[in-house]
Amino acid sequence: MDLNTNERKLALKMPPNWVPPVPAWSSVFTEDVQQVSMCIIGCQHKDDADISDFIEALNNLSTKADVCDFATCEDKDGLYQTLATIYWVDGKACADWLDSDAFALFWELYSDEKWGFGIFREVFNIPFERLETLFSGPIHNHGMSQIRKDIEGPIEHHGYWGGMRDRIPLSADDAFDTHQCLDVIEQNGNRIVVGAHENLCIIRSGQDWTLTKGEQREEYLNQIEPVLKAGMNFLRDEGEEVNCYSCRYMTQFSPYKGKKECTFGLAFFRTMADLEAWAESHPTHLAIFNTFLDIAPKYGPELQLQLWHEVSVLPAGNQFGEYINCTKGTGLLAGLLSA
Repeated sequence: MDLNTNERKLALKMPPNWVPPVPAWSSVFTEDVQQVSMCIIGCQHKDDADISDFIEALNNLSTKADVCDFATCEDKDGLYQTLATIYWVDGKACADWLDSDAFALFWELYSDEKWGFGIFREVFNIPFERLETLFSGPIHNHGMSQIRKDIEGPIEHHGYWGGMRDRIPLSADDAFDTHQCLDVIEQNGNRIVVGAHENLCIIRSGQDWTLTKGEQREEYLNQIEPVLKAGMNFLRDEGEEVNCYSCRYMTQFSPYKGKKECTFGLAFFRTMADLEAWAESHPTHLAIFNTFLDIAPKYGPELQLQLWHEVSVLPAGNQFGEYINCTKGTGLLAGLLSA
């Protein structure tokens, strides 16, 4: 990660002589790849709805993608959202997939109201200069980092307020401000397409406790996870207070195999500054941060809990969400309510 201070227009946030309280690592991607495409495709349904055909069809459709993670959550409207987060390092392959006859047939089939659920797709094309990843250990990988080339670390630029911004290469020259709002690109009855504005900020932040045992497992489940869930529920239910358009606190699963001991929060913030403000000063995030730092440093590299995140700041254009038969609080639709 090149953070050469001599070539920056905007100063690093890292304090002088900074020593991180715990170690962390970042992913390194192939140099000839300039961006990653991220598709979030799912359905919004009642708890007892039979969505097995939808999941099977989506799973079969996604076999050629680089990564496909399935997960589910309860949303602010008391419904459930079950989705796949799909990544491609070849943007053209992703676009061709979305334009394919097979995907068109899938989308048309499940857009019918007869199924009793809504469907959505959120498509983002993210230049690597506008994203960063962070991991609590050097071996595990999650999210888009499942397609990384290598890993870098332990790194210095983390553990302080502003580290997230410092790790994004373009932050050397761009403050990532915005004066724009989400916009309705197209609307036809129960179908709405929403366009993302410049510098929309996305965070996918995960927790994997598969390898935890004994005391470390009890500490995560009884001390860390409850405050994490409270923070995610605040963003889900009251996120407009901090300019968070929507937040899904999701449990991952494998089709045909069941739930994993992995969760992640997937949140859309108006800007990175809004995400930073929530992280630095809001009681719900400070509770998460402080609880973790009360526990993790005593384990150092022996920490069994795997934590990770990926944060991206989008350029305008070619970024959208499409919603059919969904409630107004779904994904980017929720951002229209606060515009």
